[in-house]
Amino acid sequence: MMRRVLFALLAAAVMLSGCNKKTEKAAIDAEDMPDNEATAENEPVTFPLEGKIIVIDAGHGKNSYNKEEKIAPDSDETKIAFASGTAGKNQSEEELNLSVALILQKSLEDLGADVHMTRTAHESDMANIDRAEFANELGADISVKIHADGSNDSRVHGVSVLVPGSGHISDKNVLSESQKAGGLVLEEFVIATGAYNRGISVRDDLTGFNWTKVPIILVEMGFMTNTEEDALMESSEYQGKMAEGIVRGLLRYFENADDGGD
Repeated sequence: MMRRVLFALLAAAVMLSGCNKKTEKAAIDAEDMPDNEATAENEPVTFPLEGKIIVIDAGHGKNSYNKEEKIAPDSDETKIAFASGTAGKNQSEEELNLSVALILQKSLEDLGADVHMTRTAHESDMANIDRAEFANELGADISVKIHADGSNDSRVHGVSVLVPGSGHISDKNVLSESQKAGGLVLEEFVIATGAYNRGISVRDDLTGFNWTKVPIILVEMGFMTNTEEDALMESSEYQGKMAEGIVRGLLRYFENADDGGD
């Protein structure tokens, strides 16, 4: 009986000794591990658009208002403040603009951007001056206006990007940055969608441009009066491609700005 007890105690001592050696080895291995490997799980994740304030303005919106507003602070010319926009076979421009704007919002937020929407529903009481001042008050890095086009000629199709001209804006930085962002977004939009490139259009007559104090662009995604293009823009897949092109263009714009490029 005594031999069995002694044998059991001896076996337990051997097992404990082995466990202690394994524990010591693990501790030594942890000490030898490079700091970047030991703390990799605790390193903060960085996002390419973190800290960027972006306003997304889904063009138009439903309302019952009927008023006019000055096209620029230095002009007495007025235009209607609320317009219904164009329409396709199964959706209005207001509906299309909002659908793409919401996709764009999520994509930009996933990249770390601080996104502010002029509207997230079909109804909106924000006129063009209101939308410009909304971005101004936020000190936005850029304002992106989402629209679709229409024409009396159903053959006309393609994407264009509108940027402000110097007719009512004297801030050269706003003008140059808007031009830069517009070119990059147009280029990436065409790559993502395969749409016909109608180029950059400089406009002095848009109220939403003339009241801005921050870089601003307006994307005319395509013609809802063109049967083929209207059908494309109605599909969720193509809407995703359009949003993707805008995001890629903005990424390039901010990357260029952060690197101090021209």
